[in-house]
Amino acid sequence: MKTFSLYQQIILLAVSFFLLLVMIAVFHEDGILTIRDFENELVQFKAGNETLKNENEKLHKEIDSLKSDPFAVEILAREKLNLVRPGETVYQLVTEEEKKLPSVE
Repeated sequence: MKTFSLYQQIILLAVSFFLLLVMIAVFHEDGILTIRDFENELVQFKAGNETLKNENEKLHKEIDSLKSDPFAVEILAREKLNLVRPGETVYQLVTEEEKKLPSVE
């Protein structure tokens, strides 16, 4: 078996130590792979936050509209609650598919 000189042994030890450090840096629980996963997750959370902020802003505008605009309240009452003014007649259009469905009574 070939014996290595002191210089070769030091180089081999240094390379082995370097490879060990690289493996720890990559595969450790706080390593590069984990950090990359956390960064991807952070990007997703930021996108979700932005979506929620936009939805929140839209809802605040709707609330302000309902507080200040009686016409907005009327539209909401008509669309969501199916309310009508006294004396109004409501006509409901029924499609052919709805006619074929059995009624629930």
